[in-house]
Amino acid sequence: MKYVTFKRLTVKNFLSVGEENVEITFPTGLNIITGYNKDKADRRNGVGKSTIADAIFFSIYGITIRDIKKDNIPNNITSGKTEVSIEFDVKQDSIITEYKITRLLNPSKCFIYKNDVDITRDSINNTTKFVSDLISSSPEVFQNCVIMTINNTVPFMGKKKLDKRKFIEGILNLEMFSTMLTSCRTEYNEIQRDFNIECGKYEATSNQIQSIESQRNNQRSSVDKRKAELANRLSSNDSEIETLKKKSQISIDKSISEYNNIVNKYESALTTCNDKKDSLKNETYIINANINTLRVKLKSIETGTICPSCHQPISTHTHEKLTQEKVDVESNISSDINKLNDIEIRLQKAAAVEDTLRSNITKTQCIINEQAIKLKEKDGILSRLNQLEQWNKEIISDIEDTKTQIDTFDKMSDDLNTNLQQVQLDINKIKTKITLLDVVKFIVSEEGVKSYIVKKILQLLNSRLAYYLKQMDSNCVCVFNEYFEEQIIDDKGKVLSYFNFSGAEKKNIDLACLFAFMDIRRMQGDVAFNFNIYDELFDSSLDERGVELVIDILNERVDKYNECIMVISHRKESQKLATGEVIFLEKSNGVTTRVMNVSDI
Repeated sequence: MKYVTFKRLTVKNFLSVGEENVEITFPTGLNIITGYNKDKADRRNGVGKSTIADAIFFSIYGITIRDIKKDNIPNNITSGKTEVSIEFDVKQDSIITEYKITRLLNPSKCFIYKNDVDITRDSINNTTKFVSDLISSSPEVFQNCVIMTINNTVPFMGKKKLDKRKFIEGILNLEMFSTMLTSCRTEYNEIQRDFNIECGKYEATSNQIQSIESQRNNQRSSVDKRKAELANRLSSNDSEIETLKKKSQISIDKSISEYNNIVNKYESALTTCNDKKDSLKNETYIINANINTLRVKLKSIETGTICPSCHQPISTHTHEKLTQEKVDVESNISSDINKLNDIEIRLQKAAAVEDTLRSNITKTQCIINEQAIKLKEKDGILSRLNQLEQWNKEIISDIEDTKTQIDTFDKMSDDLNTNLQQVQLDINKIKTKITLLDVVKFIVSEEGVKSYIVKKILQLLNSRLAYYLKQMDSNCVCVFNEYFEEQIIDDKGKVLSYFNFSGAEKKNIDLACLFAFMDIRRMQGDVAFNFNIYDELFDSSLDERGVELVIDILNERVDKYNECIMVISHRKESQKLATGEVIFLEKSNGVTTRVMNVSDI
């Protein structure tokens, strides 16, 4: 059992509360919240009493009961920084832990402290969720089990059927079953979707298998025809290959490079011969020039006056000497002529050798050209042979491919059949899951375990509801069934709708439901709060006797549960009903403050 004990509320610049803090404690007993509006003479409305309920709710959940926009929450007169704090203890397993929540606006912030240690979460939403989990109460449950505001909250009986169910599930801690049902339905839908997908796969795979079987039969016929065509082409190519191999047998004595070497030798010899001829021709030029010089000398000796040898006057020479010089010159001329004749013979021989060499070069070149033609023809034959052999390899490969095409269809068929079997296994597994989820859905549905649990609690809930209706001298009884559908029967035994009753009668039903839900919440051992707050409980619908009966119930709860009960009222006489504090608020110039010395008012 978790006990939540609220100790102190501090409000600043929140709605009509201004810069001066309004502090509220939670003493045991019946506490009256009332006040006076100085801005309107003799009026007790519009003081800011309901602001206390809003502040409590805001400090815990970050929103107001009256669903006021956050921009309109800060006091519009003081324009100060909104700050609301609430302090409370949580007792669980005999351990008491102190907590404090502080909420600010402009900018929006939320802090929570545990034993004065900041344990604020990473965001306002996460901090609010932590608080909600800490006190084990959603905003809806808190608003209908702890705070009852007549003007701003739709009473339980006035809620729509779905909202009633959600609220009672929250009271009875049955939300987990709704969550489980939602989760189960989500999983069921996902698995159903998987089932449809697998069924689609099964149908598609079956169609593929039929298609593959048909293609395989057609392929067999095409393959046989193709294999025959390829075999004929292969035989034709083999015949041509044999013919070309015979043609490629060409007899060659020497290679072209060897013949080129011979040509190079001939050309080298020809170059040597030409060099020799040039040398002989140069020698001829020299000898002819010498002969000409000697002839000029001979003529000078015969007719000249100056000796061409010693350049002395001929008159100084003797006859014998001139004769000897003449003989010498003629002898030299004769010798050079003989040399010329010899050179001419040698030139003729060189020319003959040159002709022979040129002839040999020409012959060898012809042989090279003929051999090049033969080699080119052989290369063409070899190229054709290579092409035919390559074609034969491709034909053989095509023949193998025609075999593998059938094997491929066989493998595809086998694989698809294997996949089909696996899909069937998956479908069977999914069917098992669907069957299981159908059972689970029923278990966590309204007709399942929830109905079983509700039936166990229902008698207690209806008995507590009947008890409080009797305590308030109500003229009806209200009974819930396991589906949280209520039946209201008046004192004449007629089944009526909640909206058939008068305001006071509906108020009795609302309070009876509130008290019954609070008792069930406490009896379940989940959480108990030390206070309740009722807005204008005495100010509408209830007559004097009705007020007395409600006060008796409230005092009974104070005695039994040691509760702090706060009743907001604008009636001055309500102050006399207080067994605890009278929290008196005063509004002046649009700002609400708390007056501590109530006796002076």
